[in-house]
Parts: sequence; structure tokens; C-alpha cells
Amino acid sequence: MDKNRLWVIGSVLVMVAILALGYVLGIQPQLKSASAARTERLVVEATNAEQALVLAQLKEDFGGIDAVRNELAPLALSVPGGTDMPAFIDQLSALAGQSQVTLNTIGVSEPAAYATVAPPVAEAPVADAPPADGVAADAAVAAPVAAAPVATAGVPPVVDSRITAANFASLSVQISIKGDYSRVLDFVNGLQTGSRLFLVSGLTTSVVAAEGAAEGVAPVASGTVDATITGLVYVLVPDAAAGAVVAAG
Repeated sequence: MDKNRLWVIGSVLVMVAILALGYVLGIQPQLKSASAARTERLVVEATNAEQALVLAQLKEDFGGIDAVRNELAPLALSVPGGTDMPAFIDQLSALAGQSQVTLNTIGVSEPAAYATVAPPVAEAPVADAPPADGVAADAAVAAPVAAAPVATAGVPPVVDSRITAANFASLSVQISIKGDYSRVLDFVNGLQTGSRLFLVSGLTTSVVAAEGAAEGVAPVASGTVDATITGLVYVLVPDAAAGAVVAAG
């Protein structure tokens, strides 16, 4: 009886050991693997949800791409990604015909790197000079000197940190035209409001003398003037050419 009991107890212990060993070697790794797979699935589902939101936002943004392109088109004409001089010359020719002036010459300089404009600085007030020797103090009090006005700084220029010498350049342009003075002003106005951004920096005119009516008669001034317009056009510099423009500037 005692021997049988020992066998039963031993068998039970062996079975328990086998079950424990089976749990450690078989079931526990499977449970860990299942837990890891569940965690990974939750992470993937969260990532998919985020990507779905991004995709929905991209679809919504792409729905307005035509409006953005329509807004960008005139800006690209105003400041092109290259000098685009043929199109600019065509614009000047069309404007000259519309304004009824004669386009004589067009001169364009090499591109120059953009330089940030420094804001004007206010002048400091000048201190009043002390009274001269021998002048009574009460007399100085009786006739006070008005304080000198403080010079205020002008309106600061508009600057943008995204516009630098590496991506923006200017070209100096000189245009010579001939026509009636009012027509010349029409041409200048059209130049400033045209599709290509043009900053007028100077305008000089000289009256064209008319031919004399007879020999020995001094010619009189006509209503026609020769005008010279100077200004700047601007260019967006591609990355590949940015270094060359900066070096040239």
C-alpha cells in the first residue's frame, strides 16, 4: 500500500512537472507572442487612423488646387523663375502700341543679387548750447529756446526673411521712348501696372524741337518728348544658379 501510494504521489508530481514545463516552454511563449501581436496590431491601427486623417486632409486640399494655380499664375508672370526677357519685350512692344508711343531702345543689365533695404534711422535731437559768459540767468529764463523737433524715421521697408540674395535677383532696365507727353505718362502707368513687376526708379524727358517753318527761323518746341525710363524687374533664382548670382553680385 505504501509503495502504491508513493507511485501515485510520484506520478502526480511528474504530471505537475510536465504541465509546468509545458506551460513554460509552450503556452507562455505563445501568450507573449499573442500579446505582442495584439500590441503591434493596435499600433498599426492607430497609424492607419492617422494616415487616413492625413489622406483626407490632402484630398480636401487638392480639391482647391485649381484656385491655388489660378492665384499662382499671375504671380509667376510678375516675378518669373528666369529672366524671361522675350516675354517682357513683347509686353513693352504691346504697351507702346497701346499708349501710341515709339519704343526706341531697351537696355537690360546683368542680374544682381537682392540686397535687404535698411530702415531709415531717426536723427537724435541736438542739445541746446549753454548760455554765453556774462549773460544773466534770469534773461535766459525769460527767453526760453524752443526745443528742436525730433526727426522721425520714415516708414520702414517691407521685408521678408524668405527673400534672400540666394533666391532673389534684380535686373536694371532702361527704356527709351518717344511720343506725346501724356502718352508717355500712359506708358509709365501701364509699365507699373503690367503683368511683369516693374519698379520705376527714374523718368527723364526732353522736348523734341520741331523743324523751322522757313530758313533762318528758329525751331519751336513740339508736343513730342524723348523719355528715358529706368527701373528694376525681379527674378526668382533657381537653386542651381543661386551661387552664381551671389558671386556676380
